[in-house]
Amino acid sequence: MIDMKLTTALEKIKTLELEIAKYKQLFESSRDALMTIAPPSWKLTSANKAALELFEISSLTELTTLGPWDLSPERQPDGRLSKEKAQEMIEVAMRNGSNSFEWENSTTNGKSFATDVLLTRLSIGGETFLEATVRDIDDKKKIEEKLRQERDFSTRLVENAPVLIVVLNKEGKIVRFNRYIENLTNYSIDEVRGKSWFDIFIPKSFKEKIKNLFFNAIEDMQTDGTVNPILTKEGMQREVEWHNKTLKDPQNNTIGLLSIGVDVTEHLEEEKQLKLFRTLLDNSKDSIEVVEPLTMRYLDVNDTACRKLGYSKEELLNMSVYDINPLLNSDFASKIYEELKQKGNINLESIQQNRDGLQIPSEVSATLIELDRPYIVSVVRDITERKRAEQTLRESEAKLQSITTSAQDGIIMIDNNGDVFYWNEAAEKIFGYSKKEAMGQEMHDLITPKRFLDAYRSGFDHFKKTGEGNVVGKTIELTALKKDTTEFPVELSLSATIIDGLWCAIGIIRDITERKKMENEIKLKEEMMLAQSKQAAMGDMISMIAHQWRQPLAVIGMNINNLKVSIDLEDEITKDDLLKHADSVSVQLKQLSDTIDNFSNFFKPNQPKEKTTIKDILKETLNIIGTSLSNNNINLNIKDTTKSSIFINKASLMQVLLNIIGNAKDMIIAKDVLDAKIDIVAHEDKNKVTISICDNAGGIPKSIINKIGSPYFTTKQSLNGTGLGLYISKTIIEKHFFGKLTWHN
Repeated sequence: MIDMKLTTALEKIKTLELEIAKYKQLFESSRDALMTIAPPSWKLTSANKAALELFEISSLTELTTLGPWDLSPERQPDGRLSKEKAQEMIEVAMRNGSNSFEWENSTTNGKSFATDVLLTRLSIGGETFLEATVRDIDDKKKIEEKLRQERDFSTRLVENAPVLIVVLNKEGKIVRFNRYIENLTNYSIDEVRGKSWFDIFIPKSFKEKIKNLFFNAIEDMQTDGTVNPILTKEGMQREVEWHNKTLKDPQNNTIGLLSIGVDVTEHLEEEKQLKLFRTLLDNSKDSIEVVEPLTMRYLDVNDTACRKLGYSKEELLNMSVYDINPLLNSDFASKIYEELKQKGNINLESIQQNRDGLQIPSEVSATLIELDRPYIVSVVRDITERKRAEQTLRESEAKLQSITTSAQDGIIMIDNNGDVFYWNEAAEKIFGYSKKEAMGQEMHDLITPKRFLDAYRSGFDHFKKTGEGNVVGKTIELTALKKDTTEFPVELSLSATIIDGLWCAIGIIRDITERKKMENEIKLKEEMMLAQSKQAAMGDMISMIAHQWRQPLAVIGMNINNLKVSIDLEDEITKDDLLKHADSVSVQLKQLSDTIDNFSNFFKPNQPKEKTTIKDILKETLNIIGTSLSNNNINLNIKDTTKSSIFINKASLMQVLLNIIGNAKDMIIAKDVLDAKIDIVAHEDKNKVTISICDNAGGIPKSIINKIGSPYFTTKQSLNGTGLGLYISKTIIEKHFFGKLTWHN
């Protein structure tokens, strides 16, 4: 009787394992990445093989340490942080029951790709979580599905079935148990023999209940399939399905209890997982169909197949693939079955016809599974959009060919060896080589001057391995070589692409000979304007020198007059008097000399760049213009919070400051402004210095504010303005210092 009960329990396990294996195969056959996300951390808790492959993660353990945002770049294409947006998508799914959206994902290696995500809220066993169905819509990576065939399933299940056998006496103390219990619990029989089963193996929360049941029923106990937990030596809990029978002696006296148990911990968990797998499969974006190979009748379908085809599940289970696929006949079906028996898995394109007669182009991945009998499990993907995309791609390729043929820029493509495999008509005109001459040639030998060859080849060796380089993704200017050995300047935009798993390069090349000629002419013109501007400022500088010299000369003259008066009055002139006058004259002469140095330094040609500070530049600028401002009763207020040193041409920045401060001074004087003032504020932020100059002369008329800064435009005709000051200042700041010069009221 005990053996029969054990056989019954094993058969139940076998049936359950058969169903679990079948649906696990369905789950792993999905072409989509299937994952579950659980609160409160919203970490990934499970995933199929497709998910691991999609995100290039080696193990489920590694995956379950991550959240969805960890499989994404820092920001999504709309600029939002991935983590912030992922949490919003999760909240919508939890609130509405589901949420479908596009998402930018990335693998653990940093490769980004777009996906279509469906989040569905599920509740199983009192637990609420989200299931995520993720499809790679870039179609760059195909999920390779390999399903392992389970052979001799029934035999292996019996051989490996966990069976516990324990004998208790009437007091519930352990008489003996088998080796499986030792292995399962890590207790040896010698450790526990004669001790209470309930004290050692039953969790506290179940102890009194099970103990009472035992003593109330020990005289005549016979139970089947009761599930109770037991504890291992480490305190882990295992769920066991028990079959109990009272043991009696020949005189029919009760002597104890024989219990046979099956560890069903994993089976209970797998049963839960089975429900989860079914839910995930029914929510897959692909149709999943289980077919009987010989008749091609449907044995099972997921909800997606029902929606796509327009039939209920009951209707489809009374139909065959012949009813759905107009291309399939018995001969073709037999051929497919034979191929499946040889290969185990095949992929093909076909057509499915829905209830309304609409034909749906489909991609079918079919796998032969041997369980209790053969099954064909098919994952059917609707590729209508892909077919449209392929047609669009063919049209785009035709357009691209037309564009590259008519392009004015040279378009060159080289393979991983550096050999040319694309050379458009513009490249023929630019370099002088025909397409026939260029194809297959090493590009660097063809168009690179010899003195640059070593550097280019060194850079290309790195590029061919990594797709990276100093010029990849940039536009740079280089020197190239024509067929007739003429060197000329070109502008190169270089990008990298992978073809057949190898890095290749695409270069767009423009002949900039004429542009460089024009740039040189413009540069020469600007240098002439800069010199002209300095010369035009000479009059103002002489006026400033006069202001600077007026006081020292007056002091010197006063000393001379005092000596003359003393001589005329025949006053006694002592040695100390002469030394006093001489010292005073020396001080004034030094001030005159310093003024000459300040102005001569400013006008010194071709001054080199030097390390300086904004504070020093402002100080030297005020040495030149400060007296002129003071003599015109203009208050100058400076607030300088900069601390860093800068490496620039000091005289150029001084010229800009003198131009702007001088303009402010001229307008203040022209408008006779009371309480006249000029404020200068300098501050730094990271790697940027900002200098603001503000006066109270009334602002710039709106009618001319957009004309300010144009060459030879001036508002100071009456003051002999040249219109070069602000133009040159703007040129210095923007082209020499790579900054920005703006003005506003």
